[in-house]
Amino acid sequence: MQLPPALRRAVEQELAACDGAKLRAASARLTECYREGGADGTPAQAALSNDAQRAAYLAVRLPATFAAAVAALTWTRESCAEEVGSVLDLGSGPGTALWAAMQVFPGLHSATAVERDSKLIEIARRLSAHAIHSALAETTWVQGDLTANIPEGSWDLVVCSYALNELREAQRAALIRAAWERTRKLLVVIEPGTKLGFANILDLRTRLLAAGATLAAPCPNTQECPMAQGGDWCHFPARIERTAEHRRLKQATLGHEDEKFSYAAFSRSPIQSTAQSPNARIVRHPKVFSGYTQLTLCRDGEIAETTITRSKKEDWRRLKRLGWGDGW
Repeated sequence: MQLPPALRRAVEQELAACDGAKLRAASARLTECYREGGADGTPAQAALSNDAQRAAYLAVRLPATFAAAVAALTWTRESCAEEVGSVLDLGSGPGTALWAAMQVFPGLHSATAVERDSKLIEIARRLSAHAIHSALAETTWVQGDLTANIPEGSWDLVVCSYALNELREAQRAALIRAAWERTRKLLVVIEPGTKLGFANILDLRTRLLAAGATLAAPCPNTQECPMAQGGDWCHFPARIERTAEHRRLKQATLGHEDEKFSYAAFSRSPIQSTAQSPNARIVRHPKVFSGYTQLTLCRDGEIAETTITRSKKEDWRRLKRLGWGDGW
C-alpha cells in the first residue's frame, strides 16, 4: 500500500524545510516512545511536543497509521454494506484516519475532526489543502480534549484511531459511550497491535455488546474471545511502502513496513449475512507449502487450524486473494 499521491506530496512539502539532524533525532525518540507505550499514553504525547517531533510523526508514523486505518475500514466495509456520507474522527492528529476514510468510502461528503493540539490541526489543514476530495479539504476542526470536548450530533461513521491508549481507564469508558452515542451507522476503533492495545479493544467489545451494538468486524461472532482466554492477543498487519526519507530516518533497508494493529467495528444495524459472508477470520499469516496451505482461523469462538489442498479448487483460488486479517 502507498500513501495517496496528494498526501505523499503534502508530507514531502512539510518535511522539506526541516533540519535533517533534528528530524533524525526526533524520529528516533518517537519510535522509542511508541515502543514504550505507557498505559496512560504519556510517552507518545511527550514525543509530539515540538515542531521537529511533529514532522517526524509525518515521516515515520503517519504512513503506518494510514495503512492500519485503511485495512480496518476496508474489512469493515466488506462486512457492512452501508452507505457512509459523514465521518467524525476522534483524536485526529494530522487527519490520518480522515484520509483513510476518504479512500475507503469515496461517497463521504462531510468530515468533522477533534484534536487537542492546535499545531497538529494547522498541519492537518495544510495537508488537506492538497486533497482532491473536497470533503477532506473542508473538514470542520474542533480543538479540544476527547475527555471533555466532543461535538454533539451524529455521523454515519465515527473513527477513533490510536487514541484510547492515551487515556486512563475511566476516561476510555466515557469516550466509548460518547463515541457510540454519536454513531449513526458505524463505529471503528483502532489501537496498536500490542497486548495493551488489544486489552483496550477487548474492553470496548465487551462494553458495546452489552449496550446492544452489532459486532461487524473482525470477530465472526459474539462469543467470548478465544485469544483472551489463551493469553494471546488479536492483531493484524498492514503493509505500507516506505519512502526514501522514511527509510533514511529509520535507518531501514526494506522498502516496506508492517504496522501491527488491533481493531473492532460496530454497527447500529444487524449485519445482513449472505452466502458470501465469512464465518471465520484468518488470524495469522497463512503457511504455504507445496500443494497445501494451513490457515489459522477464528471461528465459533475457537482458534482452529484448517488445511486447504489444491484438490479444493475453489478454496485454493480464493487463497490467492486472501491473507492475515481477511474473512474466510
